[in-house]
Amino acid sequence: MRNFFFILLCLSLVYGILLILPGYSRVHSIPFYQSQSFNNIAHGTGRELVPGNTLEGAINAVAVGADIVELDVHLTLDKIVVLRHDASIDTTTNGSGYIADMTLSELKIFDVGFHEDDYPTKLAVAGIRIASLESVFKALPNTRFLIELKPDDRETGVQLCWLVLAYGLQNQVLVGSFYSSVLENFRQVCPEVPTSLGEEEARVMVLLSWIGLGHLYKSPGYSVQLPFEYYGVPLVSKSLIRAADELNLAVDVWTVNDPQKMLKLIELGVDGIITDRPDILQAIDI
Repeated sequence: MRNFFFILLCLSLVYGILLILPGYSRVHSIPFYQSQSFNNIAHGTGRELVPGNTLEGAINAVAVGADIVELDVHLTLDKIVVLRHDASIDTTTNGSGYIADMTLSELKIFDVGFHEDDYPTKLAVAGIRIASLESVFKALPNTRFLIELKPDDRETGVQLCWLVLAYGLQNQVLVGSFYSSVLENFRQVCPEVPTSLGEEEARVMVLLSWIGLGHLYKSPGYSVQLPFEYYGVPLVSKSLIRAADELNLAVDVWTVNDPQKMLKLIELGVDGIITDRPDILQAIDI
């Protein structure tokens, strides 16, 4: 029993010291997040309104009030960055195959519809095709984009970097990925374009915030995107928001389509909500 109390005392002392230690410097503010305090972010280009990850979806998302268009990208056989969530085209087109094995010209012969599992009863208008990211940049030159690198590779990030810089959109693009290693590579090849935190990086930040030590996290990115809950446990809390504020990190929450959950998160103080229904979020009086 004495040993237990001794260990407990030591742990308490260590924790107390960690609490008073100075944290890392705040990340500097970036133009991507400076225009307003809250962002309506269209998930997959607003994929419940128009087939997701499409040029038509992106244009519609902006029209219904999205501040930021979130989209996913892959790389074609001929090294073209295209909008696409899955590595294959089977789930949302009338074709079959993998994007990495096909050229953009080959991909463009197929029509894109709603996801066969998520929206099996929805019908899309004919003529929607897989789009290059360049076509989206041309159509929406003043829009901000949250771009997720889907493949676990380096080359997609290299091509994305070149495209963003070629169009001078480094202040309008934020890059994310579930793979922290992909983001580490992207930060090396493209320091001009800001990133969010990868899944492993976000996990460390969240855990530190839960125990009151968020100030000790050294952030390699400028924002964190988190699900509303994980296996039924809410992830976004006041302590997390407080830790993010101390680090000057934006907190964007996905994927929220319910108005009541939207209101709850807005009241909690999140910086953005990633939603399939940017029209519903736009209608809420913030």
